Amino acid sequence: MKGSISCLLLFVLLLAQSAPLQRIRAEDQTYIKKKSTYYTAEKVANARRNVQRFEWARDIKDNAVQDADRYLSMGLDRLWQTITPQSIPRSFAVNLELGSPITGKEFNKKYGYRGWVADPMNRPWKLVDPSSGYVFPTNDFASYYQSGLNEHGIFDPKRADPKYLVNELYPEKGKNWGVDDGRGWVDEQGNRWTFIAYYNHWHVWHGGIVDNALRAFRDAYLYTGDAKYAQAGTILLDRIADVYPDMDLAPYPASDGFLNSHGGTGKGKIRGSIWEATAVTEYLSAYDAFFPGMEQAEIVPFLREKAEKYQMANRKDSVAAIRKNIEEGLLKQIFPAIKEAKIRGNFGMHQRTLAMAAVVLDEPGVSEQWIDWIFQSGGLVSNPDWHLTGGNVLATLVNQVDRDGFGDEPSTEYNSYWLRQIQGVADILDSYTRYPQADLYKQVKFRKMFDTRYPLIMSDRYTPMIGDSYKTGIPFIVGTVQEHVKAFEKFGDPVYAQTAYLLNGHSMDNLHGDIFSADPEKVIRDIQEVIRNKGPLQLKTTQLSGFGFTAFRHGQDEDEEDGVTYPFSDLKQTEATADTSDHLGSLYMETDDLAKHIPEAFDMPESYYEESPAVQLLAKKPGERLSFTFDVPKTDHYEVAITPLKSASYGRYEIQLDGTPVKELDFYGPSGSEKPVTIARQPLSQGSHTLTFVNRGKRKAAAGYKMGVLRLSLRNKQAQVSSDSDSQRGIWMYYGRNQVGRHGHKDTLNLGIHGFGLDLSPDLGYPDSFKTRTEWVSNTVAHNTVVVDRAKQKDTTGGIPRHVETLGRVQLVDVEAPRVYPQTDLYRRTTAYIPIDKQHSYAVDLFRIHGGEEHHFSFHGAEGDVATEGLRLIPQEQGTYAGPDVPFGQKEPDQPEGWDYAGSGFHYLKNVERDDRPSSPFSVDWKIRDTWGVLEEVGDIHLRLTMLNAVDEAALADGIPPQLPGNPDRLRYFLAKRSGSSLKSQFVSVIEAYKDQRDIRSIEAVPVTPADGGDEQPDRVTALKVTLKNGRVDTIFNSLDADREYIVDGRIHVRGFFAVLSEKGGTPAYAFVSDGTLLQTKGKPLIHQPKPRLEGNVLSFTRDLSAENEITVQLSLGSIQPKSLLGRMIHIHNDNEQNAVYTIRSVEHIQGDQYRLQVGDTTLVRRYTDPDDFSKGFVYNIREGDALTIPLSAEWRPE
Repeated sequence: MKGSISCLLLFVLLLAQSAPLQRIRAEDQTYIKKKSTYYTAEKVANARRNVQRFEWARDIKDNAVQDADRYLSMGLDRLWQTITPQSIPRSFAVNLELGSPITGKEFNKKYGYRGWVADPMNRPWKLVDPSSGYVFPTNDFASYYQSGLNEHGIFDPKRADPKYLVNELYPEKGKNWGVDDGRGWVDEQGNRWTFIAYYNHWHVWHGGIVDNALRAFRDAYLYTGDAKYAQAGTILLDRIADVYPDMDLAPYPASDGFLNSHGGTGKGKIRGSIWEATAVTEYLSAYDAFFPGMEQAEIVPFLREKAEKYQMANRKDSVAAIRKNIEEGLLKQIFPAIKEAKIRGNFGMHQRTLAMAAVVLDEPGVSEQWIDWIFQSGGLVSNPDWHLTGGNVLATLVNQVDRDGFGDEPSTEYNSYWLRQIQGVADILDSYTRYPQADLYKQVKFRKMFDTRYPLIMSDRYTPMIGDSYKTGIPFIVGTVQEHVKAFEKFGDPVYAQTAYLLNGHSMDNLHGDIFSADPEKVIRDIQEVIRNKGPLQLKTTQLSGFGFTAFRHGQDEDEEDGVTYPFSDLKQTEATADTSDHLGSLYMETDDLAKHIPEAFDMPESYYEESPAVQLLAKKPGERLSFTFDVPKTDHYEVAITPLKSASYGRYEIQLDGTPVKELDFYGPSGSEKPVTIARQPLSQGSHTLTFVNRGKRKAAAGYKMGVLRLSLRNKQAQVSSDSDSQRGIWMYYGRNQVGRHGHKDTLNLGIHGFGLDLSPDLGYPDSFKTRTEWVSNTVAHNTVVVDRAKQKDTTGGIPRHVETLGRVQLVDVEAPRVYPQTDLYRRTTAYIPIDKQHSYAVDLFRIHGGEEHHFSFHGAEGDVATEGLRLIPQEQGTYAGPDVPFGQKEPDQPEGWDYAGSGFHYLKNVERDDRPSSPFSVDWKIRDTWGVLEEVGDIHLRLTMLNAVDEAALADGIPPQLPGNPDRLRYFLAKRSGSSLKSQFVSVIEAYKDQRDIRSIEAVPVTPADGGDEQPDRVTALKVTLKNGRVDTIFNSLDADREYIVDGRIHVRGFFAVLSEKGGTPAYAFVSDGTLLQTKGKPLIHQPKPRLEGNVLSFTRDLSAENEITVQLSLGSIQPKSLLGRMIHIHNDNEQNAVYTIRSVEHIQGDQYRLQVGDTTLVRRYTDPDDFSKGFVYNIREGDALTIPLSAEWRPE
């Protein structure tokens, strides 16, 4: 994430007086909008018809109506008065650094900065400190606020009665203690506590009554057509339009204690510019929804009376006047606010807001101008004041989205937002009749962004947590069912249907299209057809050279339609004795625990409300209950599990299944989502069943009786067995961008390993503080890679794949990263993945570094105990891996703090054990814990690394993951050190995952000598033997001198880059050579190829942005068949700004030695020549005349 922008705001506080509503507005009541243009009449008719036809649509309607009715019960006058003006500050924290006036920083550790509890419906303007039970502010602010309303209904602190600025709750502490007049309470030490600003931010506006009620009224009206919802919603919207023009965060700077999400610019309207973009888009869509119902909604009498009472310039004596007020006070404020950076978020956020404004206003000439600005090149400029010069959509898609569809943020989490946000723009503009040429679904790079989810999936449960992403080893897949259903509807690629099916729990249950669609179940019928004909998603290999990611997968998922998962927000609520609400906090996945604990997450976009699958029961006393109905697909014996939320305001609940108590569960705890909890194992018949939660009180420390739930899952016996015996396993290497300032980590050539349903070597994920982020979590040593000279890697845009083999039994990736350590001549990792049988595989890992004076090989397993073999480790009594005299967390004295820190990070590794004279080979074995409760029965799961090369020291140490809810307390790291002048290292390892017992009997290095008798160059060649318990013996060979012949183990002749010979009983059973020509044993050549590789030149290539791209090349194939090149990689030797490695999808012979190679939808465009002048064309990743190489490989099997 970007660092705070060093900018001092020199604004003088200007309290709002009577001016805002006295602003002269035209008496002309002509409004612009003529009809609904986003929620068109056709869409709304479809939705209401679908509510009558489908149960899932009725459930959506019922939930919307339930929420809307709850807010209707407040009454129109109270709803109107809830909206606060500019004169009441907003802040997302009471005191971010100090936590609580009572318990201090312990509050933040336990509850997070958003841990304050409020009940705005019943106790407005009050916050409860859950760590102590104290209530703030201690004065009667509600009366103070009312006393300060001027003749225009706007709060003026000069008019407010100071008699309400007295501590009424705890008089023994003094009359001023805990008193907040809106500007915060300053304690005796000079610390400011912004209770009212926090309440105003979270409980009035952002996720509070105003935002929630408006959204609820909008949806209830869309699905029912009941005018009472349009009435209440329009009244709220009109009042927002009264105050919105004057909303501005400038008078409330961070230096005065008012914190907002603006990325350091200080800009914003109601809230910081980043979160403003999401929230105000909802306001705009509400106007479109209510527009056709305003005539019938009886809004004029209420609003006319308010206008008269508060002397408003707009008399609001007609629907036309009210529409005019909303357009002037809200819609027409959007474009200027965006240009002034008061509405500005991550890529796609403010563009989405402006798209909604353009479509909803639908003004000829103006709407087109706004849409053009969305696509116009430009960006954030600081001089003379922060402002935006263009929406930059086209330039961003072409220049910053790589050829694999990923944005330029390395983090898999942050990258996921790119599609989510820009798809919001695309969906708003989709089918907008006034400007059909703005259809983003026809843009090549945008379409490619849909391919950034499924290629990363490992073991059907995980997205690799690359960079600042989520939590340590958490089972989570980036992407949503709805994204992939939409992609399948738009593009028809079966992989999107398969991915939607996977994300829906290998089930068709609850899958449906858009409620606004004429036939929302057509897409489901089409998905069923795909699954019937092609089966579920089965990923084998992934090669994304643009993003910098290669994954190999063995085995397959056995779990098809034997289990089902329901988000609770999709289930029908049949009984609720208290109010319920969608859980809203989500800055992070479905829950808000990351946001509550990580201030640096403030430029993460808020998740859209409709994407939250959680439901809360806002219980206030024991005995309150909430019931859901759910469907069981077939009669069977099921394990029933729920994924609960935890919070300091949650109570203890009895859970009943079909009226029978099955479990009691305490929902109290640190805020966030918990592991799934099994509540019952019993037979269930096909059909409808009921799940009920009944409050049975709370523990003393709990601040309330509420509870929250995310998901309900059902697994029959087959699902349980197949889940725990899943044969899926895999390994991946990341070699893409590593810029920490773009949410990346210094993790080039990092490895990840999966097996037995678990992430066996997880990345640390999202950091928990700025210091640990820059010095530890993002540092090279925290990853499975090599540290050179005790420094983190330098920035790189990506490594260069030299060899990638995906077609045969042996899979291979070989990547060089020449820029990460300037003092090295070689920094290169070669990893092969070799199957043992249908259930097991192992990896051979070779890491070579030439240059520098010290190399530290770092590797870690998941949470669990560690044993070693062949090492004699001696505990270090104190200090850290940086040294016995270096305390934990104390950086090198000569290193700067923050972004400029470039040191080793060794001071974050503690509980050190060392062997300073190790003998190779030796092994480190992790006994893996199921940290996230993924498996029904964990079993004895291990990850083992055996190192064959000599090292100067071997050590174990504890690395501490970010201390976020659910994360493991520690991970045990293995570190191997080599030292020397002009050092050359070749780390040779075998990595194996096993359950209960190993499948490998022994691992040993074997001699390798040049056949020509020349120099051996041991840092460039190696060979080893892996003996398996099934009787197979694998001999593995690797050499950087692929054209030189070697003799391995005194009997095998090899010429090539990489080779494997498998034998059983001394008889060859399999052979493989990559980029080579010979593998011979016992005088018999098993593989003898005419060419190790093809070489040629680029003649021409596709020069447009296209979904179909080709490269015409000059190649001499000789006896090699063109079809044998399918699936192979073409390596083009370009200018090295980016690598130019592409997968060959098809081959066409043109004439002579000329061939046309299709590379599919992977563009050859690198960027625009001039983003301000698209007519100048493109810069390409390759050029005519570039040399190219296609490494070949061969396999042998006995006939």
